[in-house]
Amino acid sequence: CDEDNAGLFQALRSAGRVHCAFVFDREILDALPRADRRVEFIHASLAELRDSLRRRGGDLIVQHARAVEAVPALARRLGVDAVFANGDYEPAATARDAAVEKALAADGRRMHRAKDQVLFEKDEVLTRAGRPFNVFTPYRNAWLAMLEPFHLDAHDVAAHATALARAPFDTALPSLEELGFSRTN
Repeated sequence: CDEDNAGLFQALRSAGRVHCAFVFDREILDALPRADRRVEFIHASLAELRDSLRRRGGDLIVQHARAVEAVPALARRLGVDAVFANGDYEPAATARDAAVEKALAADGRRMHRAKDQVLFEKDEVLTRAGRPFNVFTPYRNAWLAMLEPFHLDAHDVAAHATALARAPFDTALPSLEELGFSRTN
C-alpha cells in the first residue's frame, strides 16, 4: 500500500525525486512451486500499487532478478543517491539487505531501512541491564510504557506525493507467466 508505508514516507520526505521499485527476487521465487498463491497475491497487489502510484504522478518499476544485483544496478541506472526500504527481519532477507547495502556503498550510495511492519525492533524493548526480557509481564509493561501515539499513526504519503517520479523507461508489470508461474484461481 502506498498510503501507509514507512520507507516510502521517509523517501518522499527526504528526496526531491522518488522512484518506486519492487524486485521479484529469483533467490526466493526459483525455489517455489510454479503455481503459488503467495506469488499470485503479491502480483495482484503490485498491480494495485502501480495504479495508485500512477494516479499520484509516480510509477512502479518491477523487475524479476536477483535483488542483490538488481537493486544496485537500478540505483545506478536511475542515478539515485539513496535507496529506502522497509526492514525485513527474516535471516535470508537480513543477509540480502546487507549485501545490497554493501554494493550500494561501493557505488557511493546509501541504504535506509524503515521500521514498518513492527512497532519495536528486537533491541528496542530491553531490561534496564540492556538484555532481552525472560518473563512476559515485565516485557509487556515495558512495551506498553514505550508505546506512544506516534507508533500508531499512519505515514501520510499523500502529503508528500509530489516527489514521486515516473521511470525514464518502460515499466510494464511482468505477467505471472513471464515470472514462470501459473494462475491458481
